[in-house]
Amino acid sequence: MDEQSKSERITELAQKLGVLRPKDLVPHGIQAEYLRRLCDKGTIKKVGRGSYVLSDSQLSPSLSLAIIGRAVPNGVVCLQSALAFHGIGDQSTNEVFVAIERRAARPRVDYPEVRVARLGGPAFTEGADSHTIENVKVKIYSLEKTLADLFKFRNKIGPHIAVDALRAAMADRTINMKKLWHFAKLCRVERVMKPYVDALT
Repeated sequence: MDEQSKSERITELAQKLGVLRPKDLVPHGIQAEYLRRLCDKGTIKKVGRGSYVLSDSQLSPSLSLAIIGRAVPNGVVCLQSALAFHGIGDQSTNEVFVAIERRAARPRVDYPEVRVARLGGPAFTEGADSHTIENVKVKIYSLEKTLADLFKFRNKIGPHIAVDALRAAMADRTINMKKLWHFAKLCRVERVMKPYVDALT
């Protein structure tokens, strides 16, 4: 495969995958060096460690989620980032909250900034839904799981964030209460949440 063909293949892969990683080139017999060459030509651009997109891609909250989806495939978007995905609050372009398994190595990502929450067992695996964003499959916690997590991590992120999120979600009437109590029990915050839920209903 000549250089022109390799360049075309890389461009095709970037379009198809949304966010290109050097390992994506291995099955095609293309060296990572060609990524740097295409960056120099302005065909693609680097957006953080080991993540490349087409040069006309705009940095946005959705692209940030896609980058994390490729860079941290075993992680789950959580807390404020998941909340914003569900339409409550604003999503930062430069920062994404990601849940990882309790003993997993911390992700080596320099863009966007990763805020890590460590969870274990069902508290990590349950409530994670797969969404396609910028052609990338990204795991994001459901709204009900996210609300329970906000109360679980309230001492780190601020209790007002959890309460405000619960109030906004209940005002929209988009919550499945059965699921909410399931995740409240799972995250061991049922007693903490109950007075707020009672007051809002």
